[in-house]
Amino acid sequence: MCPIITHEDELELANTEKDLVSHMKKLAKAQNSLIKTQEKYAEALRKSNIEREMLNRTFRDVLKQMQTLVREKRSNIQDEEVNLFQDIIHKNDMYIEVNNKYIDAIKNLTLKKEYFVKKKEELANALDEVAGKRGALIKKALNVEKAKNKLIEGEKLKNLDSELNDYQREFDRARDVLIKKIHQFIEVRDELNELWIQLKNSVSKSS
Repeated sequence: MCPIITHEDELELANTEKDLVSHMKKLAKAQNSLIKTQEKYAEALRKSNIEREMLNRTFRDVLKQMQTLVREKRSNIQDEEVNLFQDIIHKNDMYIEVNNKYIDAIKNLTLKKEYFVKKKEELANALDEVAGKRGALIKKALNVEKAKNKLIEGEKLKNLDSELNDYQREFDRARDVLIKKIHQFIEVRDELNELWIQLKNSVSKSS
């Protein structure tokens, strides 16, 4: 047997929706803070990569001099040293390339996350609107029901029904907006998930 749904249940839903809106906005605020941290991290990585590039240039200068001197037996330069420096330079080139891809992936992710948070805030605002309209509609319906029980005049009752219909239309419009915002939210969320995968795939050895 199905439970009887009352106006109180619908009002409770509206109140719970308000709670949900509050938590969504708190999460959006926390995510905005996290995005700023990730942006700073990407910038720090970029600066580190620039320093690595400068380091590698100097390594190449040293290597070039070593390669010239190693031809002389009395130069105190061994082939092993030259080979080791060549390996370091080669690995650094790889690390620079990997880090650049990683930095780009982080930047793409943070940009999409900013857009995602915006969509989350829009969704929260739309839900807040629905909750408000829902509560107003239920209260109006209760007032109309009370008026009908008092057997008020037909013209007044007609006006009340007309007002109730206006409330219903406002609620329907708000709900349509909410549904649209939910679809947008889901679409951007899926795009963001793909960028997380790209970020994961960009991670490699980059000491």
